[in-house]
Amino acid sequence: MSRTKIHRVLPEYLCQIMEHRTPCGLFLTKERRTWVAVDNTTGDAWTEEFSRKHQAMRWLRGKFEVN
Repeated sequence: MSRTKIHRVLPEYLCQIMEHRTPCGLFLTKERRTWVAVDNTTGDAWTEEFSRKHQAMRWLRGKFEVN
């Protein structure tokens, strides 16, 4: 389970994180009705979309994997 803080950011900032792979960390934003979560703790910018914030936060904390 990750203890890294989840940072809520603007969609534009999240795009930069995904493109440049920096800074490292856990990030979350809302785009229209979708929550976008990015796990960039390893510099790989793993990205998933969720309909609910709770699901996105659980994924970022490592509570489940998306297939």
